[in-house]
Amino acid sequence: MSVKQQFKISYKDLPVEVAEHNLRNGRVFSAEFSDASIKPLIITIAHDSNDKKFWTSMPEGRQELAEEIGRLIADYIRNHKEPYVIITDKKLPVLSLFD
Repeated sequence: MSVKQQFKISYKDLPVEVAEHNLRNGRVFSAEFSDASIKPLIITIAHDSNDKKFWTSMPEGRQELAEEIGRLIADYIRNHKEPYVIITDKKLPVLSLFD
């Protein structure tokens, strides 16, 4: 299981260290809370019978926390996407101003 990225989020004013792991069939997130009374959490995105996505814990049983942390993770990822540029070496059929 390889780590794709690591970052920190805040849950109820507590720092949480999150790591995204790539698996063969998807990805999971591990969350380590700074408060030792909260056990580490492993979550992933699942699909219900209507193909609607939702966050769930692995193993199941901590659904409410999984949904709360999942929303924070999704917000973090959406707000920290790095821009990317696609570069090709194919020339356009029309001459540009630089040709």
